[in-house]
Amino acid sequence: MGALRIERIDATRARVSGCLGFHEAAAAADRWRELATDGSAEIVADVGALESVDSATLAVLLEWAARMQASGRRLRLVAAPAELSALARLCAAEGLLGLS
Repeated sequence: MGALRIERIDATRARVSGCLGFHEAAAAADRWRELATDGSAEIVADVGALESVDSATLAVLLEWAARMQASGRRLRLVAAPAELSALARLCAAEGLLGLS
């Protein structure tokens, strides 16, 4: 499995790739704080290159969404793997993650 990468594409877009699970959660939270400090009303995160998805992945993404929402902003995920969409649907979290 590939290492977690969280890259800023521009002021409103980011790309998340590699493995984002329990072991990567702390590093992911720290890196996301760096990216989400510019004040953009919405950040669109392309998560299509996540290599595996589990409940820890969902928990990390929900934390990101909650932090942004607390500051009046929004996270929207695009290109979500089917497994992530299914987990979000199961937990009724699609709206929080900007999934449709």
